[in-house]
Amino acid sequence: MLKAVAPLFSRHKQSRPFKEYYAEWFSTLKNNLLPLLRRSIAGESPTILSTHVEMLHQHFQSYYQALDAAATSDPSQLLSQEWRNSLEKPLLWLGDLHPFLFTNLARSFLHEDSPADTNTDDDDSHRVPLPLPFSDRPWQVALAWRNPSESLTARMDQIECGLRVIVPTLSDRLKHAEEAFVDRVVGDWFGCRDRKGAAKVAVGADVKAHMEELVSVFLYANRLRRSVLVDIMSTTTVYQAALFLEGLAQFLIGFRDHDLVNAVEHCKALPLAHNGKHCRPRCH
Repeated sequence: MLKAVAPLFSRHKQSRPFKEYYAEWFSTLKNNLLPLLRRSIAGESPTILSTHVEMLHQHFQSYYQALDAAATSDPSQLLSQEWRNSLEKPLLWLGDLHPFLFTNLARSFLHEDSPADTNTDDDDSHRVPLPLPFSDRPWQVALAWRNPSESLTARMDQIECGLRVIVPTLSDRLKHAEEAFVDRVVGDWFGCRDRKGAAKVAVGADVKAHMEELVSVFLYANRLRRSVLVDIMSTTTVYQAALFLEGLAQFLIGFRDHDLVNAVEHCKALPLAHNGKHCRPRCH
């Protein structure tokens, strides 16, 4: 029976699997756009930097547009995502990266460059200077996240407040949809089980309705991710946005590092470059 209704999971099959699109998109991010952004960060032209920042931002936006198309045509691709590795899958929420990942990354920049001054000694001569992040880069970049504006911190608060409301609501919506689908499909199959062909029709209709709801949830989640990115980009300066996008790209690339994935999957100790300590993944 499940084999008979399986085609309903692919409503309008795309000619190109999303897995192939993602591989190409990721390669462009890693090999073209990120190096381009880094060169412009190290350069002296704010105009060129602004252009490359927007190019990388639009690269992410185009990805979510393609993800919308994949969800609409074949939502089963987003249910399985076999192209993701064991490190990436825990980061996923409703088909892609959790939107809190974006805000947490921005918060990391805010916290890194706004350390609390715990030294209560009135004699400034005894204070140890704090290291300046990105000190090997132009001063506009090195100081980009230092002393953030009140409007930036307030906007981050607003974005996170909205996420704390919307994310659980969408998660609950998916949970209720799955529970309703299971109840409905079992009941419909049971009532038609002795009539030839009737069970196939009834269950097929249930699966189709459930897929429609899944697509709606996925599209809403994508709109939320796009909106969070746009909000962060519109609130930050070009130098802040450049460092944020560089960090986001580095994060995604790092989680596809073969040595890291292999070490975690085999529970190996991961050496840390600076202090000689090891990161020891848990074995489950």
